[in-house]
Amino acid sequence: MRKKIFARRAIESVFATVVLAILAAVLLSPTSLFALDNIDPGKLEYHFKNRYGVYLPAGFTVKAVKEGDAEMKGFKKGRYEVGFADGKSRSFPFLVSRDGKFLIMGNAPAVKVNEMKETGFAGVRQGFLTSEGKQVPILVSGDRKTIMVGSLESLDKDPAAETAGKISLENIPSKGNPEAQVTVVEYSDFQCGYCAKAANEVADFLEDYKDKVKFFYKQFPLSFHKWAEEASIASLCVYDQSNEKFWKLHDSIFEKQREIKVADARETFAGMAQKLGVDMKKYNQCVESEETKRRVASDMDEGRSIGVSGTPTFVVDGFVISGGANMKAVRNAVDYRISLKSESSGK
Repeated sequence: MRKKIFARRAIESVFATVVLAILAAVLLSPTSLFALDNIDPGKLEYHFKNRYGVYLPAGFTVKAVKEGDAEMKGFKKGRYEVGFADGKSRSFPFLVSRDGKFLIMGNAPAVKVNEMKETGFAGVRQGFLTSEGKQVPILVSGDRKTIMVGSLESLDKDPAAETAGKISLENIPSKGNPEAQVTVVEYSDFQCGYCAKAANEVADFLEDYKDKVKFFYKQFPLSFHKWAEEASIASLCVYDQSNEKFWKLHDSIFEKQREIKVADARETFAGMAQKLGVDMKKYNQCVESEETKRRVASDMDEGRSIGVSGTPTFVVDGFVISGGANMKAVRNAVDYRISLKSESSGK
């Protein structure tokens, strides 16, 4: 009897070992992972012909190609390779559920929801949908049954106070009246053509509004402009010695923008600085300093945090005005803020 029990246990042990080995081979083999998907390319191709064939010229061919896991859980991504009688071809991306039952045409961008926060209003939370680097504000009801695109605005707060609070105005090149009620900040790139155009218009603007605004210049060199960061660094190193000389360098760079070459940009800016009479030993030390690069990066991080993505971008009392060299919009915004503050002070 004991021998039979021992034999049966031995058989069960061997059987279990074999089963585990088979499972391990199936689950761990990279070539077998696709086998777990019930996706039939023929079914995909038939669906394409049946659904979209009426919109295509006669004689087209279609092949479904699987590419791998999609960002959306439970789906694989792939593409339809469609050939036409004239020899041309097109590719159409798709997502297909792993059970082979559902298809999504197109390569839908992944949308992520960041951490939801309380709004201060009972039963409503706020957050952002993030997709391809862009953010869309959303509101979610407490029971999670309703989502609305938008943000909750407080009637008891300055609408642009939060944005204005993110902008540091310490140790920044400036012009205008330090005591003025309206603040204008420009995020600019010395190699940007629109910024060069804006520089001339800003000069006229400051002449007209010199007693009404305080104006600040922020660095925002775009990555595809090859000498813009060098110019930002040079301008800050001149500013450290003289705010007045910064603005002279600012004007010189924009005036000679088209003449400046990447290969000798640093030498060009050093020559401009020397003509302004700055201490070149201090200037050169500043240009080589990692701290100066960090100051430029800090301006850019700050700009991105308030929605700056291109140059020039102006911020009037915390209200962001994009769209290139649109000084008319800046003037309108300044006029309105001045009138609003005059109205408030008269009450």
